[in-house]
Amino acid sequence: MAGQILGDRYEVERQIGKQTGRWTLLARDLVTQERVVIKLLFLDEAVEWDDLKLFEREVEILKSLSHPAIPRYLGFFEHQLPNDKALALIQTYVEGKSLEQCLQEHRLFSEAETKQLAKALLHILVYLHGQHPSIVHRDIKPSNILLANRQAYLVDFGSVKALTNSGDTSAFTVVGTYGYMPPEQFSGRATPASDLYSLGATLTAMLAGAHPSSLPHRGMKIDFAAIANLSPAYIEWLEWLTDPNLERRAKSAQEALVALDQGIPKAAAIAPVAKPADTKVSLIKEANSLEILLPSLLGQAHIQINPHQISFTTRRLGFQSGRPQTVPRSQVDRLEYRKVGETYGDGDPHLIVWAGTQKYELRGNPPLTAPELDWLAYELSTWLKLPIS
Repeated sequence: MAGQILGDRYEVERQIGKQTGRWTLLARDLVTQERVVIKLLFLDEAVEWDDLKLFEREVEILKSLSHPAIPRYLGFFEHQLPNDKALALIQTYVEGKSLEQCLQEHRLFSEAETKQLAKALLHILVYLHGQHPSIVHRDIKPSNILLANRQAYLVDFGSVKALTNSGDTSAFTVVGTYGYMPPEQFSGRATPASDLYSLGATLTAMLAGAHPSSLPHRGMKIDFAAIANLSPAYIEWLEWLTDPNLERRAKSAQEALVALDQGIPKAAAIAPVAKPADTKVSLIKEANSLEILLPSLLGQAHIQINPHQISFTTRRLGFQSGRPQTVPRSQVDRLEYRKVGETYGDGDPHLIVWAGTQKYELRGNPPLTAPELDWLAYELSTWLKLPIS
């Protein structure tokens, strides 16, 4: 196919990837004289609906992204073939070496090198997961990370998914790569924490010089003791990222980034706190949900937590008032308890649930008492597995 002109503008130099129904080509833009990457999806009788859906999603999401470590969207067109046609996505070309090539060359990365790599990739994930709605890559692995110009690039957004604002984490189409996929992706679920698992597995591969599926395991967990010359704190961090239990894994890229330098946040050492006998606060705790009803002069403030999201609503006379404030549970990374004398311009003690830079305050009207807040702080901290600051 070398020398062929596509879209009346792009001269093919060589093929750099091939899957069933998909080709990836290196080409030269005859207008700018720059090299570009062309991803082709052939629309023949063998094309699957899921393939078309993923390809169109990749095009739309790449259009919306602008990050120096992510290939830039340049264009999209249809290419006519003798009997069928193909869809073509044009992206900037990054000339570098993939981590998969490093593995094939038997290069081992040191702890310091993988920490530097982790920071670079976590900054990319902070950007992706911070989009509205959040964008989950779903296929982070050595072949999709390039090293070029002393920088790490995240490429191949063919499995990408944008989560809905309602906190939906279902994926419907199971995508990913065995050994780098967290357990929830096998059942079609994907969250920002799923990308963190894949990142942890990728870092592990570079430290061990082998894909995670071939490493020793203890149950479903990678046995990091088999990897030499790692500090205990770094092992603990990697185990945290690759915990097969989604609820025990790092919740956000920002949290993982901070913990890489400062250590994994520990739950505050508070003793169990009993529910005050005279409280009008209602707390309903089930296996997969937690509901809190806070008293108000005009009704109730309602906080509901499930495995996917946390929502904050106000009820007046039994009816919902206004739109609920909803945040994906994976983005909630901290609890703050402001006691009397610690607030700014407001003497009422209250709890704050932080999701990145967004805060959600838990207050009562009349104000909650100190015993009520102590009790709620304990329940929320243990339920969300988050420290109280």
